Amino acid sequence: MRLNIAAKIALGFGLVTIAVFLNGIFMSNSLQKSQNVNETISNVFTPSLELINKMYTQISDSRMLIKSWVHIDKIADTPDKLKLKQLHSTDYPALIDTLSTLSKMWNSEELQSLFQEINTTIKDTLFPKHQYIMSQLSTFESYDDPFVVFEVTPMTEDGGEVMTLTEQILNKIGDLRAQQEELVNSGRIEMVNQFARFRKFIFIMSIGLILASIIIGIITIRSLASPINKTKNILLQMSKGILPKGKLKEGNDEVGQMSKALNLVVQTLKDISDFTVAIGKGNFDHEFKPLSDEDTLGHSLIEMREELKKAKEEEEKRQEENQQRNWSSQGVALFSDILRKYNDNMETLSYEVISNMVRYTNSNQGGIFIVNDNDKDNPFLEMTACYAYDRQKFLKKRIEVGEGLVGRCYQEQEKIYLTEIPQDYIKITSGLGDNNPTCLLLIPLAYNDNIFGILEIASFNEYRDFEIELIERIGESIAATISSVKANIQTSILLEQSQQQAEEMSSQEEEMRQNMEELRATQEQSSRREEELTHEVEALRKRLKEMN
Repeated sequence: MRLNIAAKIALGFGLVTIAVFLNGIFMSNSLQKSQNVNETISNVFTPSLELINKMYTQISDSRMLIKSWVHIDKIADTPDKLKLKQLHSTDYPALIDTLSTLSKMWNSEELQSLFQEINTTIKDTLFPKHQYIMSQLSTFESYDDPFVVFEVTPMTEDGGEVMTLTEQILNKIGDLRAQQEELVNSGRIEMVNQFARFRKFIFIMSIGLILASIIIGIITIRSLASPINKTKNILLQMSKGILPKGKLKEGNDEVGQMSKALNLVVQTLKDISDFTVAIGKGNFDHEFKPLSDEDTLGHSLIEMREELKKAKEEEEKRQEENQQRNWSSQGVALFSDILRKYNDNMETLSYEVISNMVRYTNSNQGGIFIVNDNDKDNPFLEMTACYAYDRQKFLKKRIEVGEGLVGRCYQEQEKIYLTEIPQDYIKITSGLGDNNPTCLLLIPLAYNDNIFGILEIASFNEYRDFEIELIERIGESIAATISSVKANIQTSILLEQSQQQAEEMSSQEEEMRQNMEELRATQEQSSRREEELTHEVEALRKRLKEMN
């Protein structure tokens, strides 16, 4: 059975893991045993030995102190007496309590029995004898009593009962100490041997693990070296930006799957290279398909293409808007200059406006119609200028309100924009001439809610919104200028009429003066004639009287 790479590695490392596990168990057991021995030595044997030595010292001190108790002065409490009392009441009981606890962990019945025997002898025999001596020699008078002194002294003399018993106890304590020291030494020897075995096992296991690692390494190298080296060479080439031309052999194991994946990556990088070159040349419609839904790089490239495409469209849109703004600004400046230069003559102004409007908007023809309201009850639209195909048409036309597109635009006071114009439609309904454009725009020239005329232009190309907006803006300026020109013309007419009326009034005044002079002369003549007639009448009356 052939194993794949994962199985081979798993088998090899499984064996190593089992060996490491067994080694760990043995090491753990060895360390635990060594730890137990060390803890026993540190926490039981060594403290027990120290306490046994301390017990030996206390019994030795008690021998010296009880001996000196008899031979000291008749002082009730000396430091030695106090020390002996403290030893009996505090020091020795505390020591025995601790040592009794430790003795339970000696794991030696012989030592425990010897300790109990020593402790029983001290508590039941030695210390009661001490207490007896201490109680007999407890006052000043007791030291003066020969019988008491005689009774106590033999017990404390060298070779006496107390001294002999003390010596026996010290010898037993010495035996106990020697055996305890032997336990400590044997424990230390056991711990040393345990560490020696531990080192030997570690050495053997290390060699075994090294050999197992070498074998596993050889097997792994043989099964992986060749395809991995080929893969490495391709990756090194790719790290330098070189895409290999050939493909790796694709097998069924993990290395084969890696080769398949690497071949796919190389092909993808080639596709990415072609894609980026196409994007760099501005071809945003170049096809590119991500490897999967989780292909981060592929989706990022597609997003980049969309963003660049969007950025290009926005840039073109900005450029177009800038061109439109520049075109509008230049148009406003152009017609502002025209309206400023030719604001003293309606016909010249109309021609300059319509001719420049046709040329600036790339139209084919145009005309301007000014409202003639000399007769307030019957206003009409009068063509003051017309321009078509770079030549001026000298046409005289009168359009009534509501007649055709021009008359309807004036009547409705709204712009008219037509993009579907039947053949001959302009000849029938428009004020323009012989051509048949496909796009027609009529703008009312309004200023301060008053319509002063209609601007009509036609083209074979449709007008865009910004062009219509500019024409409407300029139309308002044209209307304001026409209003000013008409006002100036009306003012000139009124001024001329007022001057004529002033001259007529002056002539009439002179004639009246002459008439007055003639009237006065006539009146004077009439007066004289009246006087003469009066004289004649009186003369006639006299004659009649004389005749009568």
